[in-house]
Amino acid sequence: MNYLKKIFFILSLIISFNAKSQYYLGTVDSIYSKTYKENRDLLVYLPKEVRDRKDSTFRYPVLYVLDGGSHFLAVSGMIKELSEFAGDMMLPKMIVVCIPSYNRNKELTPYPISKSKIVPEEIAKETGGAEEFTRFISEDIFQYIASKYPVSNNRTLVGHSFGGIFVLNVLSKHKEMFDNYLVIDPSTWYDERKFSKQVLTNLKTNYYNGKSMFIGIANTTDIADTSEVKKQKTLFSEHERSILAFCNGVKNINKKSGLRFYSKYYPDDDHVSVPTIATYDGLRTLFSKYRFSYSSILVPSFKPSTDITLFFENISKELGYKTSVSTDILERCDATYKRTHDLKRQEEVRFLYKKLYPKEAEVYIENDK
Repeated sequence: MNYLKKIFFILSLIISFNAKSQYYLGTVDSIYSKTYKENRDLLVYLPKEVRDRKDSTFRYPVLYVLDGGSHFLAVSGMIKELSEFAGDMMLPKMIVVCIPSYNRNKELTPYPISKSKIVPEEIAKETGGAEEFTRFISEDIFQYIASKYPVSNNRTLVGHSFGGIFVLNVLSKHKEMFDNYLVIDPSTWYDERKFSKQVLTNLKTNYYNGKSMFIGIANTTDIADTSEVKKQKTLFSEHERSILAFCNGVKNINKKSGLRFYSKYYPDDDHVSVPTIATYDGLRTLFSKYRFSYSSILVPSFKPSTDITLFFENISKELGYKTSVSTDILERCDATYKRTHDLKRQEEVRFLYKKLYPKEAEVYIENDK
């Protein structure tokens, strides 16, 4: 707890300083948890439109990140870079809620276990509080975030290591809580792999239509060839071997479960370095349909007057919340048609721009003369 308090104190100073300096790194927030009967801290990142109180009718997807004190700056910076800085074209603008664990050995593990070759007695005696922590998220945090911030029903959960098996436990037992599950180098060896086998059984016997999961796998054996890793028998290799076995099990039942499943192996990253790159790849994969393709607008059959808005209508149906054409996309389409001397389709884009954003279009067209 002392370490966590130091993190929040430092972040509070950074955020306070940067607020005065016109920079925004995030918001330190807290709630009273009915589940734990105490105040619990949160770190929240808000899109610029929310901070500026613009477009109060728009609702944003929410990215929930476990071990929030460790991953907040990396994840919120990534979202800002790939949504706001990228003109809302790589990822949708999101609200990021980072949830620190006050006792991760207890809160992130699915059920109590005895000591084993991997889990020492001092850790084993704390395990088994995941269901309570899940209730804390669903009954306390969800309600608080929805009451205070403009959120949609689209939710993504990210967890690493013990946080990874927590994500798997939620997917397995509480699939309705999230749309996307991003699992990073999970401890699938937990309870001699009995837990991961239970998850596979649930995935096989239930339906997960509309749900997506991405698993990032680190190289924790220093053996880059996973086929060689699978042949190992050492305790040292069990972490990586158990994840590879679990992913293989998911692939075998994937079509029957309806779950959209993706995985990626990182031969140059270990358990500590993998969270950032796996989160990046996971989000890009899980939201891959969101990215607007500028090569598609050059196809002769593409009609800007209808196809641009149609793309975002389809994305809205896919993600379960309303998305809109951004001014950045319209301006880039306009510039592309201007560069290729396609004046007819450039005029279609400008007509659409004037229809959707008359004031912004007037300024843009005037400056382009």
